[in-house]
Amino acid sequence: MNMRSLSLFTTIGLYLTLAVALNAAEPSIAFVSMERLFDEYYKTKDANVQLKARFESVDAPRRDLVNQVKTLKTEVEKLGAEARDKSLSDAEREKKRTAAEDKFALFRDTEAKLVEFDNTYKKKFGDQMKQSQQQLVGEIRAVIEVYVKEHGIRIVFDSSGKTLNSVESVVYYDPAFDITEPILTILNKNATGPETSKTTETESKKKTP
Repeated sequence: MNMRSLSLFTTIGLYLTLAVALNAAEPSIAFVSMERLFDEYYKTKDANVQLKARFESVDAPRRDLVNQVKTLKTEVEKLGAEARDKSLSDAEREKKRTAAEDKFALFRDTEAKLVEFDNTYKKKFGDQMKQSQQQLVGEIRAVIEVYVKEHGIRIVFDSSGKTLNSVESVVYYDPAFDITEPILTILNKNATGPETSKTTETESKKKTP
């Protein structure tokens, strides 16, 4: 089964679920923007600050390696050109050629160190980001679960989700069914930073007619 067929079955499953819910005696459906909840959750912002600080802590040694690679490459090219300079004596050209070979070996060694550095920290930061995202999404889902149980909601769809064709999986829904704002309020109730409260307040005003 190809990915397009899988997407079709997923969409059909969504429609069938909606149909069952709408035909129930007391339909209870809600929509939430997981993208907005994740981005505006104060813990996400804190995690981003921490990851940025960790990145900056290793950015300086990486820049040093990059500069070394550039400098060595320039020196290798210069020595190589001098080794081919007919105006120099054979002995002098041989000396330049040997120096170019030694410098090239150093260049390749430094270049390898840069590649190893990037691979190591890319994996490290990738793992840290994945772990952080999973933890934050888990916390958001837990808050949603408590909220829907308290309000008798049976089905919650992510209005920010997209299909394999990059089209919104939920094309339209009544804003009255959107619970993003109350969930966001609960998530950020313990936030201490003024920027988080300001952002949430601004978004609230935008949604108020």
